[in-house]
Amino acid sequence: MKLGHRFFIFLITFICAQAHAMTDLPRNLSTRDQVRTLEILGYGSAAKILGDPYPLGGYSGVEIGLATQFIPVSDLATMGSGTEDKGELSYYTLSLGKGLYYNIDTFVYFSPSLQNEEMQNFGGQIRWGFYEAPFFPISFSALMYAGGANIQNLVNISTVGWDLIGTVNMENVALYFGWGRIRAQGTFIGGTGGITASGNTESQNISEDHTFFGVNVEISKAFIALEVDRYTDSVYSGKLGYRF
Repeated sequence: MKLGHRFFIFLITFICAQAHAMTDLPRNLSTRDQVRTLEILGYGSAAKILGDPYPLGGYSGVEIGLATQFIPVSDLATMGSGTEDKGELSYYTLSLGKGLYYNIDTFVYFSPSLQNEEMQNFGGQIRWGFYEAPFFPISFSALMYAGGANIQNLVNISTVGWDLIGTVNMENVALYFGWGRIRAQGTFIGGTGGITASGNTESQNISEDHTFFGVNVEISKAFIALEVDRYTDSVYSGKLGYRF
């Protein structure tokens, strides 16, 4: 078990050291461009489930993890003054989860300082497992979350939302899916060096329904989770974690 702990810590440190999140933000963004940018970066940077939705349990349940998200940003190249960046934005977050009481969990996440990039992301979640079928491996839970992101000190984003999650638990594998509602607010910096067409700092608000599905595979107390979230654009995420 000690070897497993050491390997897990080494892997987190190595991946964080290799993390990169490079994208150029276009300038001269109109109101329409700002809304589209918020659809891409706001929804994409929101909190994800990325794990087994089955509750951590009581006071002894703890989870740590390293997650990565891939946000398609090719549309940003066509907005405002345009850019030559047509790839995807990828970044890492560290997360910590704690079982509060039986079927209620809380999670916090943040961008690791080792990433040393021009994007910071942070937030929290609270999850309630409200139903478990007595004769079938099916359970349901509800999730509420809030978070924020800062990109190159040019866009400040806040997100809030909720999800309803259905989970099918099998031996060492959990499949989950669900639906929810998300709201994103973005502040786009103007002035000298800013990115708005008007030159003024402007704010936009958007909201929409979204769906998601994922898989969580347990390896002893460690796990690997993969998830796809369907917003206006699809966002792909992965997580390596460990439950104590």
